[in-house]
Parts: sequence; structure tokens; C-alpha cells
Amino acid sequence: MKTNNKFNLKNGLLAAAIMVFGTTACTNNFEELNTDPMGLNSSQIQMKSFMQEAQLSIYYNQSNGNWEYQLMQNLNADLYSGYLAIPTPFASNNNNSLYYMVDGWNNLNLSYGLLHVMKPCAMILKAQTADDYIAIAKILRVAGVSKVVDTYGPIPYSKAMQGGLVVEYDTEETIYKSFFEDLADATQRLTAFIQKNGDVASRLSFDLMCGKSHTTWLQFANTLRLRLAMRVVKVAPDLAKKEAEAAVANPYGLLEKVNIEVKDQNTRNPLMVICRDYNDCSISASFESILKGYNDPRLVKMALPVGWMDKGDIKDKSGKETNSIGKIYGVRNGFEVPSAGEYKMYSIPMVNTDGKDPMSTDYPLPIMKRAESYFLRAEGALRGWAMKGTAEDFYKEGVRVSFDDYKVSADYNAYIEGTTLAADYVDPHNPALNMKGMNDVPVKFMTDGTNEQKLQQIITQKWIAGFPEGLNAWSEYRRTGYPKLFPIVNNRSKYPELTTLGIRRLPFCQDEKNNNKVGYESGLKILSGRGGDEISTRLWWDTPAGNF
Repeated sequence: MKTNNKFNLKNGLLAAAIMVFGTTACTNNFEELNTDPMGLNSSQIQMKSFMQEAQLSIYYNQSNGNWEYQLMQNLNADLYSGYLAIPTPFASNNNNSLYYMVDGWNNLNLSYGLLHVMKPCAMILKAQTADDYIAIAKILRVAGVSKVVDTYGPIPYSKAMQGGLVVEYDTEETIYKSFFEDLADATQRLTAFIQKNGDVASRLSFDLMCGKSHTTWLQFANTLRLRLAMRVVKVAPDLAKKEAEAAVANPYGLLEKVNIEVKDQNTRNPLMVICRDYNDCSISASFESILKGYNDPRLVKMALPVGWMDKGDIKDKSGKETNSIGKIYGVRNGFEVPSAGEYKMYSIPMVNTDGKDPMSTDYPLPIMKRAESYFLRAEGALRGWAMKGTAEDFYKEGVRVSFDDYKVSADYNAYIEGTTLAADYVDPHNPALNMKGMNDVPVKFMTDGTNEQKLQQIITQKWIAGFPEGLNAWSEYRRTGYPKLFPIVNNRSKYPELTTLGIRRLPFCQDEKNNNKVGYESGLKILSGRGGDEISTRLWWDTPAGNF
């Protein structure tokens, strides 16, 4: 589907869009964001509309505007995860990619999560008494808000949606414990519902994510619970083990047969619009290096080669063509991009897995891949938890189902025995950006390796299988340090250590400081012992301690 309403950061139209939507930036219109839904009459609640608003907003594309996703994830988490890079010299190369944080790029995530996930879910929970609807609203709230917490750290949560112009922040620890309480309650309600009624598709007319299946909603909740349990393993190991084992013990299991994706008849995939129409996004050099080094057959299903849409060949610095058409080349993160379009023809990501139209935007919004459930259990087994299997078996099965998803199953047996490492990166335009491959573990499971090496293998394959959902990948990179990614080239922050360590969080925006000053100060107090409202400040679960 061709985009008719093109917003981008170059032509000025995005600025107009921000003027319209940006009135909700951070918590600028706090009265609207924090309106007490308890004041609504139950008969006024339009559950289908609220359920669908929350589902679409998990991937930051509630209004189908594309620029929402570009600002809220593509220009931060997608870069910091090592998946993607920008071939455009935004703001004369003073931008997030070089760790020069652009306030206007980082100001929507908080308000968006409050307004389009928390609020509709609160309205549903006020109006509903049915166990399955209460459960699904809680699952959606956790799925959406966990992304906001993992972006900023402390946010308004327990006191949000209760009315008033000021709302204080909660610690990440408090919010995560609330997530686990919500998911425990939701899975209990859905388990009882299914045991009594089975799947009742007619009750799920609002469902854009789980195929109108109560069982799939329950499996999604169990897998989400396992994901968040693993997130806190370094800071709260006993809590992590308890929640992880509870998720795996549920009789209906985890995601194994389907991926969780959002799609309706009107939804366009914003990442494809940003790549195809804006030409503002490429695959990263790290992504190219790791998949090329592994001879990974999924690479050609995940990225378009040079020459896409007749963009032409890459030229070297003398202007000579480099015979790169038909080859896949990624872009380094955090370098000074030339202004003459020298990187516009480098490889862009593909979002289709069906082998049909690689340039179409009519593909679902990815929320969670089923392969993740296997890699999470592989890590749990590695840690000695009750996961109902071994780390090696789960690892291999995670790779297998990802291969099945990309329809390259015939290549699995050779791939899973591979012993090669990440490839060296070569930039055809600028050899000064060449880089020796960094991710130093093979595909073949290292049965005699250390737990650290095995974890690196598990996280690397989870990273590949999870492409292109950058927020979870960035969170796992911060938690584990894997996969090993190329450092940025030019670090324009005041923190030189971030060149190799990577950004740890997004800072709160100026609107939040101005319009919710008391709330912001409560968040700043939480962060003060860790370094304050800075990109170098670690979140609660992001500790510098070892992985084991």
C-alpha cells in the first residue's frame, strides 16, 4: 500500500505532526492523561475501541502515522539494539545515533504509554467484571507499559489515572512487582476461563493480536511473564526464578505455534514506511557482521540488497561504483553521515516473512516471536531453573522455529552445526569505518563451554530471531552485554564510556520537567543515587554485576 501522508524528519512535515500530536508530549496535557476513568459510567465504555487502541499502541502506531514509531523507537531503541542504523545526517549529525540526544525525538514515549495503553486499560478494568476481559486488559497494560519503564526507568504508574494535575513516579522495582501481580492474576483468570469454556472466539471481536484465541492470550501472558522475570534476574534472582517457574508451570504453556503480531485492515507497518518512503533507516553493520559470519540464510529474508528500488550502486570516495548491487551491506552506528546521500542505497530491513512483496507495508506489527519462549527457557535451564528441558535442546528448538518462520528449514541442520564467528565489516564507501567482527561465539552449542559463552550464544540467537523489534533487544543487550556490537564511531555525549557500553536509558524531556515538575522531581530523586536523569544512568534491573 502506497503511503499518501508522508511525514519525515527532512521535509518539515514531521514538525507539523509534532505540533498536533506533540501537545501530549511527555505529560504536557496532564489533566487529560491523568483523568480519573472511575468517573465514567460503565455504559459509556466502548471496550472494543479501548482494547484495540491499547493493542495498536504497544508498537507505537495507534494512529497509523508512522512518524510515531519513528520517534518513539526507531530513532532510539532500534539503533541501540544493534539492529538498525540511520543513513541520514539528521540535525547536521547532532542526533541520537551519535549520543547527542534530541529532546524532540525522545518526548513521546511516556505520554503515549499513559494515554494510549494505561488509560484505555484502566477504563476497561473499571467497567468489566468478566474474568477474560479483565485478564486481557491487564496483559495489555503490562505489555505496553513495560516498554516505557525499560526506556526511562521510573515513571508515573500506581498513582496515574486517578485524577489531578500532578502525579508522582514509582520505582522500577515497584512497577515490576506490580507487573508480576497483574500477570499472575491474569493467567489465573484465563486458565480458569479456558478450563470451563475453552476458546470462545465470539467474545474476542476486538482481538488484533492473538487470533481470537483465549489460549493464545494466556500463552502470550505466560511468555511475557517469563521475559520480565529474566529481565530482573541480576537484581532480584529469587523473584526472577519464582516468576519464571510459575510461567513455565502453567498447564497451557508458552508461545510455541504462533507469533504475536498486531494487524487490522488499515494498519501499515511503520518500519517499512520509514525505510522505503523516507529512506531514513538501514540495517546496521553489527547485524550484517553477525549474520554474514554465520552464513545465516535468514539474512536474505531480513534485508534487501544494495540496489533496492533502483537506488543504484555504492560508490567509493572517488565516485567509482563498487559493484555492490545485489549484496547486503549495513551501516555503522554513530558516525558522521555525509550529506550527499552516499548511504541511501545500503541495505534496508524487510518486515515480511512470507516471501511475497518485500516492499509492501501491509505486514503485521511484531510484538513477540514464538522463538523467544525457547531462548528464555534455554537461559532458565542454564541457570538451573525448572524449565522442563535442557538449555541445549531449547536453544536448538528456538533456532529451528525461527528458521520455520522464515521458510529456510532446509538449511537448519547445516546451520546448527556451524563453527564460524561474526564476519569483519567492510564499508564499500569509506574503508575507515571497517571493523573486525566482534561477536565471538559460533552457532554450534558449546556443550563444553562456560555458562557465559552459552548465554552469549542463547542471547545472540534470540537477538536474531527477534528482529526487528528493537526495544526488547536493547533491553536484553543492556542486561547481558550480548550480542557483542560494534561501538559507535563518534560519541557526542559527555560520557566516553558509552562509546562501547551503549546508552542505558532515555532522559526525560523538557516538557515533563516544566509541566509535571513535582512528579519529575520524584523521579529524579529515584534516579539520584544512580547518576540522575542521564543517558549513562542504569535502570534498576541493569546492574554492572556479572551474568552469573
